[in-house]
Amino acid sequence: MESTRRGWVRLGVALAVLGWAWPAFGQEAPARTKTGVDPTEVRTAGDAVPEQVAPTPRVEWRDGKTRITTDRAYLELSNRVQFRYTHEFPADTVMLAGTAAPGDSRGSFRMRRVKFKLEGWIWQPPGTVAGATQPRITYEVQLNWPAVSGSNAGAILEDANLGFDPTGKGQFRVLFGQFKAPFGRQEMISSGSQSFVDRSVVSNEYARGRDTGVAVQGVLANNTLEYRAGIFNGNGLTRTTNDNATFQVNGRLMWQPNGSQALTQRAWVSGALYSEADFESTKTPIYAFAVNFEHNDFHRTTAGNDLKSNVVGVDGVYKYRGVFATAEYYHRRRTPESGAAFNSNGGFAQVGVMLNRPRTWEAAFRYGSRDVNSLVQNDSVTEVRAGVNYYYQRHALKFQIDGGRITTALGAAGGSRKDSELRLQAQFMF
Repeated sequence: MESTRRGWVRLGVALAVLGWAWPAFGQEAPARTKTGVDPTEVRTAGDAVPEQVAPTPRVEWRDGKTRITTDRAYLELSNRVQFRYTHEFPADTVMLAGTAAPGDSRGSFRMRRVKFKLEGWIWQPPGTVAGATQPRITYEVQLNWPAVSGSNAGAILEDANLGFDPTGKGQFRVLFGQFKAPFGRQEMISSGSQSFVDRSVVSNEYARGRDTGVAVQGVLANNTLEYRAGIFNGNGLTRTTNDNATFQVNGRLMWQPNGSQALTQRAWVSGALYSEADFESTKTPIYAFAVNFEHNDFHRTTAGNDLKSNVVGVDGVYKYRGVFATAEYYHRRRTPESGAAFNSNGGFAQVGVMLNRPRTWEAAFRYGSRDVNSLVQNDSVTEVRAGVNYYYQRHALKFQIDGGRITTALGAAGGSRKDSELRLQAQFMF
């Protein structure tokens, strides 16, 4: 018993010493004179011991984000809300739920997205290492509150990732956690930075968005080439396990000929090349081209005839003097577990033009089409849409209205189904 008591006493003393010494860990040793004495410790009788002063954080609000900076960390906090009204005008043969007859229209209010985001860097600021322009360790966490009402309650967590850049120069960065797979420009662009109320139906079909995995990215050739590659579960965001024994593989290579925009910035995707509408260009055009690849094998994930897909995509973006243009095209080869392989290709193009010198009013137009199955006749899906935007504070506070029609070919039955809709949306960030 006595030995046990002495053991506890020793442990208490050790913890007390550790608690006293802990604040000194990780700090640089103070400079010393030739005599080995710290000059800051040489005091005359009666001198007061100087009090340790914690660094004062710098706080500012800009572009809808609260930014907090200290010597060892940086944090951005933001909330983004999209409040939407949609009025649907179905084909004459389609009866929407809650309406009296086929072809009757229906209006709905909706909180399309309500997101809370934390992002920044920790421990070592940019410039700490000679020649470094990027932070070495970055993080991102994002929640989307309305997603909790879906079939996957875990979808409320959209992003949760940590990035590491060994040199801080942006040439090579490792990212792991949950984030968007590097595939398809419009999908990689935030839903809050679109020229239309939402993305193209073509982009939604081919670009799968967020998943869980590991990726690398960096810049080559004097800021003209950006590469991204990753491996993922391939079954969407916030899943506890993979749904089969294979992984989704993605790659993207973007070429910016004039090197006008800084690539691989702190955020996973940011800057003028990953934002729609032209607020940024002055005397020099902003443009880039990219090629994308994805392999995803869904075989044995369900009891049905699952597909294996290989997709190659190309995309481009152009901004100059208030004109924004982008286009994407995808060649997809699909192989079912049983039956013949087939192609399922598609693409879209859109353009936006600022209508006034302050670049607050924009008119936009989009056309897109995709083929569901190359072995089946008359099975295409086509989107035509036009819209007008008012940017009070660019994408941080904007009001949008668009109208469009989705035409779905009916295959062997002949003809097509035409569904139209009118959408109004207000977005604000704070």
